[in-house]
Amino acid sequence: MSAKPFSDSRPGIVLPAALAVWVSGCATTDCDPGRGGFFRGLGCSASGSYGQRQQQMQASLDREQQTQAGLQSRYAQANQAAIESDAQRQAAEEEYAGLQRDIDALNAKAARSRTKKKDLSREIRSVQNQLDLLKADTMSPRAELDKRRAELDRRLKELEREVDLARGK
Repeated sequence: MSAKPFSDSRPGIVLPAALAVWVSGCATTDCDPGRGGFFRGLGCSASGSYGQRQQQMQASLDREQQTQAGLQSRYAQANQAAIESDAQRQAAEEEYAGLQRDIDALNAKAARSRTKKKDLSREIRSVQNQLDLLKADTMSPRAELDKRRAELDRRLKELEREVDLARGK
């Protein structure tokens, strides 16, 4: 009796067993439906690797969607902050422009006050010079000098009141 490597008495058992061993090798490899052939596909399908791969891909998709949602939320917050910042900047610019107008108005008022002060000082000196001339006048009649001195004194007091008003007293 000679030994045969394969027995003819069990051909129905050997072929399915060999096929099962060969197909089960797919469980340890990547079951990408885009790669491999018919037998690999059968092995991956039988071992549940396609289902696992689908679950992994779905979990990866879910993580990416959560990341995207988080980024969109951060973008919306940053955009809102930029809008608020722009509104605050615009309000500050408007306030600055208003303050600048106030400063310009105060500077113009100060310039008018300085001009008025110079004019009043000039007029006061003129009245004082006229009073000094009256004191030195010995030729004019006394009544005329007194009348003119009273007018100049009144005008000097008016000018001094204007100076006090200009100073805020």
